[in-house]
Amino acid sequence: MTPRFTGFATTGLRLVALAVFLGVVSGRTELFLVAVPIVAVLLSGMRATRAPRYTLTHEVSATRLLEGDRLTVTVALTAEHPLPLVELLEGLPPLTELAAGHNRTTFRLRAGERRQWTYELRCPARGRFTPGSVHVRIADGTGVRVFEASHVGPTVVTVYPHAAPLRHVPHPLRTQTSVGNYVAGEVGTGLEPGEIRLFAPGDPIRWVNWRASLRLGELYVTQYHLERNADVVLMLDTLSQVGRPPVASLDMCARAAASLASAYLARKDRVGLIEYGETFRWVRPAAGRAQFERIMDALVAAQPAFTYVRKDLALVPPRILPPRALVIALSPLLDSRFVDAVGDLMARRFDVVLLSVSPVEVTRAVLRPSPFGDLACRLWALERRGQLEALRRRGLDVLEWTPAEPLELALAPLARRRRRVVAA
Repeated sequence: MTPRFTGFATTGLRLVALAVFLGVVSGRTELFLVAVPIVAVLLSGMRATRAPRYTLTHEVSATRLLEGDRLTVTVALTAEHPLPLVELLEGLPPLTELAAGHNRTTFRLRAGERRQWTYELRCPARGRFTPGSVHVRIADGTGVRVFEASHVGPTVVTVYPHAAPLRHVPHPLRTQTSVGNYVAGEVGTGLEPGEIRLFAPGDPIRWVNWRASLRLGELYVTQYHLERNADVVLMLDTLSQVGRPPVASLDMCARAAASLASAYLARKDRVGLIEYGETFRWVRPAAGRAQFERIMDALVAAQPAFTYVRKDLALVPPRILPPRALVIALSPLLDSRFVDAVGDLMARRFDVVLLSVSPVEVTRAVLRPSPFGDLACRLWALERRGQLEALRRRGLDVLEWTPAEPLELALAPLARRRRRVVAA
């Protein structure tokens, strides 16, 4: 611990100097007597050179949270010998808010006594952070000196984007050969009945539709559609960002990506992620709970990074961007290079859906209300409307999502419009 003289010691020295000066000038011995108790206190504090000894532990209630969750921080201090006055202060990490309690406390401890201090943090934005350093200040009995130390908590807390439950998502137009939840156009062993036709040699007996055969006098069989899964690739635009976390365009895109990944993985689809920004970062398409955690880890690390280099999606390996995949592009459409990349995917016959987060509403959330700001946002909204209509005329499925509405409401028009029976 680092010893330091307090303001009381500095003030005491000034008073002693003033008393001695006035005593010499005026020749009054009473002034010297006034300085004696102050000198005695200062000398007693300076002689106490032993640093206080204690044990401090720092714990958090969880290391993985979702946006909006609360984190409980517990600090416990055990004194090895009496501590007259202890002051603890822990700085708040970035993008966190104090939800309950206080991040500063003072108390005194007897030898062997243990004191526990707890407060709660609210984590409204995604990211990784280390809880702030615990600053300890212990004053001696005289108040002349204090001992200070800082303890850094080694625990890293990860805040994941909030994944909203989705019942309806855009259906892919093409499926893969693996078993899943989509009804394919091909017939075979499945659960979804298709057309009824006459029995042909080689047809399994279990396909025979006995009710139709008895009514028509000939053997008829029921054909079943195969259940297939799909490859879904989420393409996240990290070239630009507007707004301020937690209401920023990239944060909204990350929440949409987390929600879509959770919904498609629940349908047994293979889901991957491509981060389109300064460099290509991706998560290879796969299925299962572990894949969801990999995607969430990638979304936590996604940050806006501008670059002058134009990225070519042709450099992405086919195992990352399968030819029959459904590509859902997530972007505020602030950079024309991302729009060109979406057009390139359409030209290469990919099944593409564009989910555009409205940067106008995100910007409104951080601006002070003013007539000029409102006018600028209205003009910007008109310009974006024309941009989205131009993309729709090119045959692209375009959806717009504003922060004020649920994500499923933005996806609903396309989920109803797309075919439920997917061509293989």
